[in-house]
Order: sequence, then C-alpha cells, then structure tokens
Amino acid sequence: MKSSMVKLLVFTLLLGSCVSPSDRAVSEQREIKMLYTDWSESIAMTYLASVLLERDMGFKVTTRMTDVDDIFNTIASGEADVFLDVWLPATHSEYIDLYGDRIELLGLNYEPARTGLVVPDYMGVDNIEQLREYYQGPIVGIDTTAGIMRVTREALDVYNLPNELLGLSEEQMTERLRTAVQRQEDIVITGWEPHWIFFRYDLRFLEDPQMIYMAEEQIYSIARTGFAEEFVHVITFLNRMVLTERQMKSLLFEMHLSPDPLEGVKRWIQSNEFVVNQWTRGLGPEREKIM
Repeated sequence: MKSSMVKLLVFTLLLGSCVSPSDRAVSEQREIKMLYTDWSESIAMTYLASVLLERDMGFKVTTRMTDVDDIFNTIASGEADVFLDVWLPATHSEYIDLYGDRIELLGLNYEPARTGLVVPDYMGVDNIEQLREYYQGPIVGIDTTAGIMRVTREALDVYNLPNELLGLSEEQMTERLRTAVQRQEDIVITGWEPHWIFFRYDLRFLEDPQMIYMAEEQIYSIARTGFAEEFVHVITFLNRMVLTERQMKSLLFEMHLSPDPLEGVKRWIQSNEFVVNQWTRGLGPEREKIM
C-alpha cells in the first residue's frame, strides 16, 4: 500500500512539472478589465467582446463605464486592460500623443467611421458655415471630454459660430433629437457613424469646407502595456473581431430595440453564431499538457 502511494505521489509531481509555463500562466490570468464610454458603439463592442470572452474563452470580464479622459489615464497606469473604441487618426489623436508610450495600440475594429455636425434632412442648411445665419440655437453635444467635442469647439472658433455647445449624455442628446424630429424643429447635434440614429431618422452630415472633422476615421482597440504578451489569445480574438458596416448597424439596432442592451447583444450573437465562431475558433481555455 505504501509503495503504491509513493508511486502515485511521484506521478502527481511529475504531472505538475510537465505543465508548460505558458499554460500555467494562462490558467492563472483569467480576469480582464474592460472600460467603455456611454457611446452606442462602445457599449455594443464591449458587451459583444465580454460575452464571447466569458462564454467561449473562459475568462472573467469586468466592465466599467467612464469618460474618455479617465479611460486613457486608467489604462496607461495599468489599472485596467482594454478599451475598444479609439477613433483615429483625428478624434482621439491627442490621447495617443499624450499616452502613446504607456499604452499598446491594437488592431482595427471597424471602418469607415465618421464624426461631424448632423441635422435632420428637412433642415434647409447644407454646410457648417450657413449655421451662422440660419441657426442660432444650441449645438447638442455629448460628454465634454469626448474627442468630437474638442473638434466641435475648434469648429465653432474656425467658423466663428455663436452657438452654445451643450455637453450632455448620449441618451440626452438622442432624446432631444427624437423630440425635435417629432415636432419637425431645427436641431444640430454632434453626430457620428456608426450609430443607430442614422437608420431611425433621416439625417445628414453638414459639409465641412474647412475640413475640421475628418471625412473618414477608423476604430481601434488599445490595451495597457504588457497586456499583449500576457494574453496572446485575447489579442488574437480582438484582432479577429472586425465588424463590417452591415454587422455593426444590425448590432446597434438590436441593442437599441432591447430594454437591456446586454440582452440585445446576446440576441445578435445568437443570430450570428457563424460569424462569432470564426473570431473565437481555437481560442478556448487551454488544457494542461503532459510532456
């Protein structure tokens, strides 16, 4: 009996010593901290990634909504891991310049993206310059730290516009838009694509003769320094998770239709299992290997 127990103990020790270091590291590092803003596409992509990372890859994901300033600062300090909604080359360029040596720029998530001043199609104005004579109301914006708000403040200065710029939440902005459209009233918002408002209402971007807003941008992910080396499979997944325009619009619309955005994202996943399976293929939890 004693001999058998000794043999079992030796075998167990040998088995433990035969687990590769990379496998052991993977088993110990299972929690990912993701940050996001209250912008529709940021919520959608973060919920989408978190569900798949937990369901298909065995990670525990914690998410927290905050403003852009805090997101870049927190990731640069290493207190959070990933942010999936960086607009380049213009909207978030100042943050990349400020924190570039303390963050890692990952792959592309979506293109083409666009920001600018947006009006209902019934408004009789075509470009930003015309607002000076045509529209004296406020420009309805979002979080004051958002990149689009920085660019809009520049646009107000360059075009010499007297309009007040309101810093609201995205939900407040879209509610004001809904009310104005229902009443056929004039309104100008800081808008961006992708966003569900463009397939809910007839809207258009105002022309920008001074090219203050970029005509086209791309959306990328960033991570804290060292994350890519520690979470190789997660990086592979994020680099695969590139949404087409059609996929993004349907995801945002499904999320908008649901009282709970997370449930809307889960419904989209169920309808697009083939797509998401391609993103997570071969990236499930690693098993311990016997050498």
